[in-house]
Amino acid sequence: MKEPLFTCKYLVPGLMAITASAAPPVVSLADAAGARTVHVRGINSTGVNERCDEPLFFMPAPLPTTLHGAFVGEFDPTPGAVAALPLTPANCDNNSLLATTTDAEFLAAAGLTDADPGIKNIPLREVPIIFAPTGLSGAVPPLVALPPNPFPPVKSAPNDPITLGKWLRARGHMTIKCRANGSASVNASFRNLVPNGVYSMWGLWLTTPPGAPGPTLVPLPFGGVPNALVPNRHGRATFQRRLALCPMDSAPDGSQLTIATLAFHSNGSLYGGVPELAAGNVEFTRPDGTTFTSSLAPGTVDHDQMEFPITVLKIVP
Repeated sequence: MKEPLFTCKYLVPGLMAITASAAPPVVSLADAAGARTVHVRGINSTGVNERCDEPLFFMPAPLPTTLHGAFVGEFDPTPGAVAALPLTPANCDNNSLLATTTDAEFLAAAGLTDADPGIKNIPLREVPIIFAPTGLSGAVPPLVALPPNPFPPVKSAPNDPITLGKWLRARGHMTIKCRANGSASVNASFRNLVPNGVYSMWGLWLTTPPGAPGPTLVPLPFGGVPNALVPNRHGRATFQRRLALCPMDSAPDGSQLTIATLAFHSNGSLYGGVPELAAGNVEFTRPDGTTFTSSLAPGTVDHDQMEFPITVLKIVP
């Protein structure tokens, strides 16, 4: 029998237990203090609402029902290749080496421009990082042994290749406790993440931003900034936050949290209240010393690895 997506500490009498193909979290009966507690199991992903080009959840209207986008691809070793191979059911293989990628359809739906080919089809361990006070980004070597002095910058260990098999080994569990006063607390625990990697937690809200013609999906820091976590050398991490609103409830303006997302930042950097600089330009240096600029479109430096469905329905596999 499959592990259920959601379990509740208190269930409404007469309701059936929630199964892996059923609805979002059931609001439980209040305990003596008026609190509701919901447990949500994380779902492995290779992008927003997808795993190997297959959507994970039914998105709410007016969004396209199966809106999804790839944030990692399979490294293409062909000399001169400027794009990673899309992950599909045909190559959803444990040995696939993960690389940066962008999803044209998702970018178009989000109204974002694509990134320069210079930062696509790069294995996740080799993604350029900021190494100069000017913000210039480029490739830096991994830490093998202590250098004679602190320069140049290096990437911390471990530096083993990140394959799809390792990526999908990640596990996560979230407990949400909503109090009678409308506030909530979130406690999440993770294992098998990228050791010493940089991660952040996001809430994907269905809301209407100022000046927008209608509702759209907007990523906001889950629980506020900073929304960061760094797993230990064994890939274990925890995340705790207090929220001003129960995630399962609509905000006063009608906004609704759909999914809570765990994102890996392959460049080791965070960007405050946004996952990446998708609309701005960052300067990069090539191995030959020449430079170019590019936006950090989703999938170039941040990559959704796990999603927690809050008010969406899971697609039956």
